[in-house]
Amino acid sequence: MKHFLAIDTSKMQTRVGLKCDSEVFECRSTQKKHASQEILCLIKDVMDKAGISISHLDGIGVVTGPGSFTGVRIGVAAAQGLSISAGVPLLGLSSMALEARAASSVLGDGFYLVCHPAKSDEVYVGAYRCKAGKPHLVCKEFLLTLLAQDFPIPPIIKNREWIGVGDGWAERVKIEKAFGLKLRGAPIQYKPTIEDILNLCI
Repeated sequence: MKHFLAIDTSKMQTRVGLKCDSEVFECRSTQKKHASQEILCLIKDVMDKAGISISHLDGIGVVTGPGSFTGVRIGVAAAQGLSISAGVPLLGLSSMALEARAASSVLGDGFYLVCHPAKSDEVYVGAYRCKAGKPHLVCKEFLLTLLAQDFPIPPIIKNREWIGVGDGWAERVKIEKAFGLKLRGAPIQYKPTIEDILNLCI
């Protein structure tokens, strides 16, 4: 039996999930922005639900952002501590890769351009080709400055038909202008489930 733990502290609510073969267990924080107070208790609770200990884990996945800077640091620190103490492999997971994966689980294979808001007039960008439920980076994730002149856009982005994903597409007109492309239809938002996270750990 394979056991994988997933930790997500990148959003307002902390989530911890555990996959035991086909069975999935999940625990969430009771309050927003309480990762530091609840993360270890959530991990213990989900392990208790499954009736296993840290030593039984085959891997740990942790969401590394983009997202809440403080939350991500807390989640990564907790995951690293568990990985080192139990000798369990650790995998970092991009929140943009997870959104691409969640969207492709509904819409199928294709090219997904994920945008997350950053600072004013900036968005994080992740370009993925999703195949059989797995997101594959087309180029490195990067920070796009919307007001910059002649921003160096990876050429491969300009030569594909993209599905837009994420709330960064609130700036759709500016992003399309910067990229020199038009999306395939309206941008969409699919929030990854804990099972989406766990499936990328395997």
